[in-house]
Amino acid sequence: MDINELSPSEVFSYFQEICAIPHGSGNTGMIADYCLEFAKAHGLKARKDTSDNVVIFKAGTSGYEDCEPVILQGHLDMVCEKEPDCDIDMSVQSIKTCTDGKMVWADGTTLGADDGIAIAFILAVFASDTIAHPPIQAVLTSDEEIGMLGARDLDTSELTAKRLINIDSENEGILYVSCAGGVRAECDIPVVYEDAAGWVSGGEQDDNASDAAGNGQVCFEVKISGLAGGHSGVEIHKQHTNAIRLLASLLSHANGAADFRLVSLSGGGKENAIPKEAKAVVSVRSCDATTFEQSIKESAAVWMQEISATEPHAKIELEKTDIAADKVLNSHSTANVIYALWLSPDGVYRMSQEINGMVQTSLNLGTAYLEDDKLVYKYLIRSNTAAGKKLLLERVTTFVKHLSGKVVTMSDYPAWEYKSDSQLRKICVDSFTNVYGHEPEVTSIHAGLECGILAGKMPGVDMISFGPTLESVHTPDECMNVASVERTWEYLMEILKSL
Repeated sequence: MDINELSPSEVFSYFQEICAIPHGSGNTGMIADYCLEFAKAHGLKARKDTSDNVVIFKAGTSGYEDCEPVILQGHLDMVCEKEPDCDIDMSVQSIKTCTDGKMVWADGTTLGADDGIAIAFILAVFASDTIAHPPIQAVLTSDEEIGMLGARDLDTSELTAKRLINIDSENEGILYVSCAGGVRAECDIPVVYEDAAGWVSGGEQDDNASDAAGNGQVCFEVKISGLAGGHSGVEIHKQHTNAIRLLASLLSHANGAADFRLVSLSGGGKENAIPKEAKAVVSVRSCDATTFEQSIKESAAVWMQEISATEPHAKIELEKTDIAADKVLNSHSTANVIYALWLSPDGVYRMSQEINGMVQTSLNLGTAYLEDDKLVYKYLIRSNTAAGKKLLLERVTTFVKHLSGKVVTMSDYPAWEYKSDSQLRKICVDSFTNVYGHEPEVTSIHAGLECGILAGKMPGVDMISFGPTLESVHTPDECMNVASVERTWEYLMEILKSL
């Protein structure tokens, strides 16, 4: 079945066009130009700035010309992740969409429904001559997924609307009225290398052991794969296993049994995605090789039993490598790296005392790698309160300083505070009841929405956020519910008519 056969056809046809254009974070020039050309073809006023933000204006339809305008907002970029065996270059090639009529997904890659479906909704509204709506100011931002960079750079001087609808949520039936703020923290810890031959020759050798280099060392690769991963905000409470920390735990257990040195280490892909994969290469004295193997396997068996219910596809692999290392981390640096990644804080830090079941403060250890003379690992810290974000960042900084490292922060963005008196919220609740026959859930989200940045730029603007049901965003398992898209489209039409 082709995606263009799905309903609403006007939405899915635009979504298919969007999927044909590479638009990963940091690569939004083509999708921004596409939206600009769309506006030109439909006779709409539009502009694109140097950050690839696009703003499009459309007058109200007949009878709505003099109504208060509304901003429709979504982001142009997507998280580009793919399966290990997928050969698509997402920087230059199209996404291959698939559907069975009930769900839409991509073949081997993320789908980008976060937030391509919002762009498709907005373009479909603008292309229509029959949808009733007030004057619309569409704000299509760039690089949301890597720190809301487009929203930060957005010039809001032409935006006169005092109402904003953000279409960047993933749970149908939930209206979000506030969101977490966040900050990215890069932690750098110094490491020291030494000659592999030097450390190996310092210990007792096993005359019966042999290896590729013939110098008494055996190199192993320890690899974690198949974990569930997920969005580090909306799925952090599910406590999916972090591949980087799992890897560090295995190495920590083995470090107490066998003498080895780290050669390389890497894990994760994005600070805002829970790591699904991690790997390390270690150099082991050949006399300790068997003990090392046994230790890793013992620890792996314990972990596999512990996470079997939540990580059914998890794999822990241990293999000898053919190439022996020339340089290895010294003993102190090897221990420091393992200590840092295993004992650093990660996951849910504090639950909300006001909203039952909502995470208030959390952090995600999203990436880690050895680079030159340092271990680099990166966090995305989130909190629905400014104080919570500040305290957790202080904890991370103190931990890193203990290891003689430093922390550099970036992409710091504020929380979107709850507004007790919201006319837009009332209209959206009433419209939802008209379409669905029951009231929606009105709550906050423990994830960064651009509403936080935009609220700071446009004080007093009334905001709300919703969207259709998306699953496993930021992973190659991402999929979009077709029926949910159709209902959400009808809901958006009802809101625009009510406005």
